[in-house]
Amino acid sequence: MATQDMAQTYAQAIFDEAIQGWQETLKAVSASLAKTGLTEQLDNASTPFSKKEELLRGLLPANAKPETQNFVKLLASKNHVHLLPEILADFDRRAKRGPQARVAQVTSAIEMSASEKQNLENKLRAKFGADTGFEYAVNPEILGGVIVRVGDKVIDGSVAGKLAALKEKLSS
Repeated sequence: MATQDMAQTYAQAIFDEAIQGWQETLKAVSASLAKTGLTEQLDNASTPFSKKEELLRGLLPANAKPETQNFVKLLASKNHVHLLPEILADFDRRAKRGPQARVAQVTSAIEMSASEKQNLENKLRAKFGADTGFEYAVNPEILGGVIVRVGDKVIDGSVAGKLAALKEKLSS
């Protein structure tokens, strides 16, 4: 048992170090972007990438790891620097849940009430574990019901999904 605890301690230390490096750099870049107002220029498709790299050199911390630098450059190359605050917020949320986190992505046709969410969360936690987190989205195209994605599992209880399955049955 002590060996397993020791392994988990080492694994947690590696995880924490990896997360911290990314968080520090991305937060620094995000803060610099907010101060300098360069987001629009970095997201401009007509700005040459060489110019974007030059601008990023001034924003990236000197100790930023190459992987993190490459990620920020990728955002600039795709004109997606404006997404950095949202990326960072989602990254922080995932990091707080830890490496074993499970997230149930729930899509409904209309906004679910608090009691509907609570009822669904209770059922899904019983199935997938008490540490399951939840993200909600609304998509009227599913017509009714819900679609739940947890990892690679999909539970399609939508009206659109049932109609598609019925159509497939009838055509075969």
